[in-house]
Amino acid sequence: MQLFKRKAFYFALLLVVLSMCLDETEARRKILRGRRTITRTHKRGTAIPAWAIVTLVGIANILIGGLAYLAFRKLVLQTPIENVNSYTPAMMQDDS
Repeated sequence: MQLFKRKAFYFALLLVVLSMCLDETEARRKILRGRRTITRTHKRGTAIPAWAIVTLVGIANILIGGLAYLAFRKLVLQTPIENVNSYTPAMMQDDS
């Protein structure tokens, strides 16, 4: 149960961060005055400035690249080579 609560917390936190990074939202409100309907449009920008979003994405790319490098280094570069197959020419038959 504790694991589910932890995952739910991180999922909610992720949704909050993603909602802050969304593009502009548009809200419309209708005001009735007599027979005529007036529509007002309200636009709101993102809560985080664009430079901050770019910085966060850049840092995330660097972190993911570093983690991928470390994983590949451990899995590929540091594994010992057990049998090295070298080229040996095929045996030729001598008819002499």
